[in-house]
Amino acid sequence: FARLLTTDAERESLCEASALLTAYCTGLPCFAYRPNALEASVLVVESTKNSNGMDSLLSSAGIMRVLVWLLAPVAAESAKFPVCIVSNPREAESFLDRLEEFAAKDPSLADEIFWTGNQQERKDLLKWAYTEADLLLRENRKILQEVTERLTGGAATVGDCIAVLEEW
Repeated sequence: FARLLTTDAERESLCEASALLTAYCTGLPCFAYRPNALEASVLVVESTKNSNGMDSLLSSAGIMRVLVWLLAPVAAESAKFPVCIVSNPREAESFLDRLEEFAAKDPSLADEIFWTGNQQERKDLLKWAYTEADLLLRENRKILQEVTERLTGGAATVGDCIAVLEEW
């Protein structure tokens, strides 16, 4: 119920800044402020097509990078607030579900979906990604704060945020 009535520009900006910072630091070719499972799964599957010129994210390392990106807003919000209102911790699980669905339709993708049928492996993967997101954000706390402040102001462009990340 609180999600329907609460507007907290600082909290929203913190989640958006954490997603942007994480995508940038992990080298993901996407800078969505609000990552979601659908966008993440399409990004991974599209990266497997040779015609797009990017490295495939359908690998253990690629999938883990995307999971860290999906969980960054959760880690940032959890570190500062007792309850997640803006971020959604279920996005990472939904991403894994979507990849399993893709693999069921295309057996060539199944080799990289190593957690299928192993709930403990899946839980460990999600815990690891959350921990990595939390660590990345804590190590870049000052930059995260500066990007958050710029986004909270409402006038920042993606270019302004990248300038902060590049320390210009």
